[in-house]
Amino acid sequence: MAGMRSRELISLAAAAAAAAVAGCGSGSAPDHLTPPSRITVAVVGDLGMKQGGVATLEAMASARPDLYLALGDLSYAGPGSEDAFCRLVHAKVGRSARFEIIAGNHEDDTGGDGLIDNFAACLPDRMGASGQYGKQYYFDVGRLARFIMISPDLTLDGRYFYYGRADSGAADRELAWLEAAVADARKRGVHWVIVGMHKPCISVGVYYCDVYQDLFSALIRSGVDLVLSGHDHTYQRSKQLAAPRPGCRQVLVDHFDSGCVQDGRSPYRQGRGTVFVVAGSGGAPLYPVRAADAEAGYFAVAMGRNTPGKRHGFALLAISRRRLVLRFVASSPGSFGDHFVIARRAG
Repeated sequence: MAGMRSRELISLAAAAAAAAVAGCGSGSAPDHLTPPSRITVAVVGDLGMKQGGVATLEAMASARPDLYLALGDLSYAGPGSEDAFCRLVHAKVGRSARFEIIAGNHEDDTGGDGLIDNFAACLPDRMGASGQYGKQYYFDVGRLARFIMISPDLTLDGRYFYYGRADSGAADRELAWLEAAVADARKRGVHWVIVGMHKPCISVGVYYCDVYQDLFSALIRSGVDLVLSGHDHTYQRSKQLAAPRPGCRQVLVDHFDSGCVQDGRSPYRQGRGTVFVVAGSGGAPLYPVRAADAEAGYFAVAMGRNTPGKRHGFALLAISRRRLVLRFVASSPGSFGDHFVIARRAG
């Protein structure tokens, strides 16, 4: 298997689950367990069950990753489609695959294409997650990486997940949870901190920032290494953004400030800023991208319906202690590609 051995990851997940059951509440593996040195993770949003989504699931399985992350908008097949989607996933990647999910707007309380609780029942957590699986949770792979999954701008089981601040500046319970999860990862010496969610903020696609400025600013201020999202049916990769820093007090939505760009080209250096990736190219019809968008200066790469070489595909992460590498892997004909590296700082 590409990346670390399957039994090593299963051991870590089992140990994390046991720790959570025992009341540790962290989702972390015990200190004596040797953390893995490398993992591969296939990440995508907006799959669906038609030809494009099926092809992407097959391409993801062919990559033989250690872990899958689905960033919401799963089936696109109407109410009650949860079991059919799960059967498709099981058929393509295996019933025992570590296939972690987070809600999209198609799985919220409207139930337009199924409910997240039902998807979570047939695609259960296999990583010993801490929190509410499918909605707001995190899990660690040893001390190599923490994956924090959130649901901004979604209403799930009657609860609206906002991730904002009051006029006083105090964080609401969702944002406070996120900031605590990041701070805890730093305290534990986790090498990489990655956030996943369905809706993006900055984008040159068709959507405005549904997740709001407060969350966007908090992600950058906290210095998480990578933020992954879907929703906009495109593939986009930002430059490395940082704030506050000299020349940039805040990265503002619907605006471009060159002073907020720490580095425009790969390889990036860890600890100097955050990279945002939209991987909404899983299988649903692609959306166009807009070169004249006010936020276009923040992006290094953007692919959509109106760009040369367009194609569906997913993001494949290869994570080691020293490097985080992301590569776009195609699942349909075309010529588009992307690849970047974040190199870990020494020490």
